[in-house]
Amino acid sequence: MDEAESRKKRRWRQRKEQRLYLQLSDGLECLEHICREGCTTVGPYDVETAKKPSPCDKYATCQGVQMLIKHLVLCKRRASGVGCCRCNRMWQLLRLHSSICDHPDSCRVPLCRQFKWKAQQKMREDAKWKLLVKKVCSAKAMSSLSMSSLSLPKRKREEELKETMGRTAHALKTFRLY
Repeated sequence: MDEAESRKKRRWRQRKEQRLYLQLSDGLECLEHICREGCTTVGPYDVETAKKPSPCDKYATCQGVQMLIKHLVLCKRRASGVGCCRCNRMWQLLRLHSSICDHPDSCRVPLCRQFKWKAQQKMREDAKWKLLVKKVCSAKAMSSLSMSSLSLPKRKREEELKETMGRTAHALKTFRLY
């Protein structure tokens, strides 16, 4: 019974972690969408935003990412040097994007090039960050595979997901997008 319970808890924990990685992947795609095309109320300086009262329907996380961007720009605590959890969340999202981005020279996401340069200067990144980047990339790849018309049966996808995710997944448990 103990072994069955521990397997059940492990599967539950793995599913919860996978949901977190998928949320981060969606948040990153949404961030790129906002910085490239603009959205309802936030966008690049050279693109006119739609200014619609209704939230964007392209991404589930779009409204939350827009609110984080607005907060980062207007936050008084960040400007005064006092820590702010929302600002830190946005900084983490920007840093995660830069760790994954393949084209920092042409990327429209703010600070992508700077974060990429800083990461290259700092030769040793911590193991948890590398693990998070790897897991978000895997989740993104797995979600795109499951969306294809030739998608695998559910059982096969779950088996591949377990193999991909492995056993260790403790990176940034408190990181969430609202």
